[in-house]
Amino acid sequence: MVRSMAALPPYAGGKRRLLGTIFKHLPSPAEAPTFVDAFLGGGSVSLMAKARGYRVLCNDVAERALIVGMALIENDRVRIDEADTLRLFVPRAEAGTFIVDRFAPSVLTTKHAAFLDNALAVARSASEPKRWLLLLLLLKYVLRCRPMGNFGARTIVRQLEEGAWESMNPHYVRDALARTIDGHPKALVENIRKQVNRGIFSNGHRNRAHRMDAFEFIQKVEGDVLYLDPPYAGTSAYETGLRPLDEILVGHPIEPERSRFSRRDGIQALGELLDLATAFPVWVLSYGNAEATLDDVVRLVQKFRPVQHAEAIRFVHCTGLAGKEHRERNRELLIVARRMS
Repeated sequence: MVRSMAALPPYAGGKRRLLGTIFKHLPSPAEAPTFVDAFLGGGSVSLMAKARGYRVLCNDVAERALIVGMALIENDRVRIDEADTLRLFVPRAEAGTFIVDRFAPSVLTTKHAAFLDNALAVARSASEPKRWLLLLLLLKYVLRCRPMGNFGARTIVRQLEEGAWESMNPHYVRDALARTIDGHPKALVENIRKQVNRGIFSNGHRNRAHRMDAFEFIQKVEGDVLYLDPPYAGTSAYETGLRPLDEILVGHPIEPERSRFSRRDGIQALGELLDLATAFPVWVLSYGNAEATLDDVVRLVQKFRPVQHAEAIRFVHCTGLAGKEHRERNRELLIVARRMS
C-alpha cells in the first residue's frame, strides 16, 4: 500500500501519516461495505479504503481532486505506458502558450511551462481513462517542479531559470536537485509515470468519483461509512493556495470563491453538513484546531449522535515549511460517531 500512495499528489494536509489511526476505528468492509468520502482532496483516505476492500464513492468540488478520483479510485485496470508519455512531446497545433505567458518564469521555468502547454493539450485529447491518468501525471509534474511543492516561492524559480545556483537558498537547491527539476522533462515524466501506475488496482467493486458540492453529494449517495475531511475553519483556503495549479489544469484564469468551511466560522457549515448526513450509520470526521478545540467538535457531533471515539493527534500538515510555533500547536482532531440502532 505504501507503493500505491506514491501515485497521489503530495499535497500539504494529506492524511497518509494518519491512515492507520483513522482506519483502526472503522468497521470492516464485511460489516460496512460502502465507504463515502465527501472531500476527496489528495485521495489518500479513499485509496486506502479501496485497498481495504470497501466500495468507494468519493467526491470533491475541485478539478484537481476529480482527476485523482477518476484516475485511481474509479479506474482499476488501465495504465499508462511509455508510448503514452512520449505522445506528450508531440507538438499540438492547439496547445497555445497560456502557461508560458502566465506562469513563466515565476511559477515555472520557461522550459517546464512550454512542455506543460503542449502536454496538457495532448492529455485533454486522449480518451478515458487515459486522459485522467495523463492529467494526474501532469498535475504531479507541476508539483514536482515547485520548490518543496510550495506555490508561494517565486524567486527560486527565477534563479533556476537563470542558472543562478550560487544565489539560491541551499535548502531549495537540495530540493531542486533531489527532484531533478533542472533536468529534461522526459526524465521527470518517466519517473512520475511509474508512480502513477503503482496506484492502479482492482478491489472487485465498481468505485465511483464525483465532482459536486459536498451538501449535494451526501444527499445523492448511500453508504455505510461517511468520511468528512472538509477545509478547516480559520486555515488558508486551498482554492487560493493552489490557484496556479488549478488554472494550469483548466487552461484559463479563474476567480476562486473561498470555501465556507475554511472561514473562521466554518464549523457552522460543518454542522449544516452533519444535519444532512443522518442516513449514514458511521461518521468519521477529520478536523483542524486552528479555530476549534476537540471539545468544540465533539459537542457539535453530539447534537446528532453519540461519539464513539475522539482524539487530538499531534500533526504537522506542511512539514517542510512549518515554523516551531505551528509544530507545537497543530493538532488533527479525529472523531468517530455511530448512529443509534
